[in-house]
Amino acid sequence: MKIRHYALLLAFDRHRSVTAVAKQLSLSQPTVTRALADIENIFMQPLFLRTRRGLEPTAAGEVVVARARLAIADNEALVKELDGVREGRQGRLRIGLIPYVSPPALDALWKHLFDLRPRLLLHAQEDTTAPLLQALRERALDCAICRFSGASTEDDLEQVLLYQQQAHLIVARPSAAPLMRHAHAPLDIDQLSEMDWIFPPTHTPIRQMIDAIFSAAGQRAPVPALEAYAVATISSALSQMPRGVTVLPSDVARAVAAGGAAEMLPEPLPWNLPPVGLAWLKGGPKAKICAKLSTAIRDQLNDSGQAH
Repeated sequence: MKIRHYALLLAFDRHRSVTAVAKQLSLSQPTVTRALADIENIFMQPLFLRTRRGLEPTAAGEVVVARARLAIADNEALVKELDGVREGRQGRLRIGLIPYVSPPALDALWKHLFDLRPRLLLHAQEDTTAPLLQALRERALDCAICRFSGASTEDDLEQVLLYQQQAHLIVARPSAAPLMRHAHAPLDIDQLSEMDWIFPPTHTPIRQMIDAIFSAAGQRAPVPALEAYAVATISSALSQMPRGVTVLPSDVARAVAAGGAAEMLPEPLPWNLPPVGLAWLKGGPKAKICAKLSTAIRDQLNDSGQAH
């Protein structure tokens, strides 16, 4: 199998038509048909069947196409990495980050990577944990700082614990005083339900925690005034929402409060956030770099007293 074979299989899976594949690849239909037959001869079984709806992958075809995607992704990553080597870098590292990464952990990440000689060509991508883990498996990322989850503990991934976080309410400054006066009392759900909430995406731990605040009081969570997950967006929005409130990890909440538009309630919420770790594919081409990176982040967090 060659890369062009994998590209042809992906084209068949995308278009499900010999005519469309031939047009995309600027080849004749007989050439495309023969190429598919040659690939099927390699595997000694049909990979696509002709139906009224067009070409449909067989069970073997589904398996081979999935591997073809990985092969194409690995090849594209290799090409870009070699471009970096030609520019004097030691390769390329694609990093995934959840938006609520602790600022000290981010500082430790960049310090380690920018101190490397020769440097790596770096690419960073923000998303929630589930898409980041999927991107690792699809070879679109080399590592990701994300939360532990059932999917992150499967056998194909390595994940090293970096730190844990507690969550706090953070409130727009004009509305903070009444809540601060009762900071050590049980949460006033009626008061909170009347405020303007900022919610993160569904299925994130913070969103589940907000739901838990209200469900514990027998109420449904209010309709949010804003759905956002970027820290800069939340910080800016709170400066324009006199009755704004949301839930953030304590270290991120402190950073937002430092901007002056909001205040963090001192008492942590009584629900635990999943711990944060660095994940990468077992045996992947960047496994050694990722292992050293995780050690460097942990060491710096321990030295600064940030690790829990």
